[in-house]
Amino acid sequence: MSDVLDSLFSSIEAFAYRCLYDSEHTLQVLEGGVKELLGYDAADLIGNRVHAFADLAHPEDKQRLSEAIEGAVEKRGLWDLAYRMLHENGSYVWVRERGCAVFENDSLTHLQGLIVSATEEMSLRAEMEAILQQSRESNSEIIGLTGKITGSIRQLTMLSINARIEAARSGDAGRGFAVVAEEMKKLADQNAEWAYVISEKVSDVQRQG
Repeated sequence: MSDVLDSLFSSIEAFAYRCLYDSEHTLQVLEGGVKELLGYDAADLIGNRVHAFADLAHPEDKQRLSEAIEGAVEKRGLWDLAYRMLHENGSYVWVRERGCAVFENDSLTHLQGLIVSATEEMSLRAEMEAILQQSRESNSEIIGLTGKITGSIRQLTMLSINARIEAARSGDAGRGFAVVAEEMKKLADQNAEWAYVISEKVSDVQRQG
């Protein structure tokens, strides 16, 4: 079985494990690329010989991991979680763990699961979040510009109305005011159309996001 697992894991940074459901998650079986993924020799982790399996989780992620496992055990389901694990060189690497509890005669005997590298996954997620954030900031800026356009429309509309009033008061002499009023109205209508199109496009992007 070990040869089969080693062959399966030879092309990816991943390993399978079986451990006790105790405070240290004492490892009983460890197969695959733990050396490639975390830098440890499997023998140093089995039975907590050098390192306890539970201690490898990043301090900020331990609570999430513990809650995910406890919830899955209670429901007799699976946990699937991305978190950071301590590498042998002292750095932390992102991994994704998918595991379950094993029961025999209604008694929990051990936990088992698969841990794979999630570095590329988390890098892509961070990149996507940055793009979304940039998009949200751009949308906010566009919405701000739309607000300014809307304010300009109100001013142009008022000026157009005033110009029309002056044109009506001045008779033939007010024809110039009438022309100005008409041009202002066209400009206001054009700005209103632009503002509407921009608002619709931003709304579409937000709905799709």
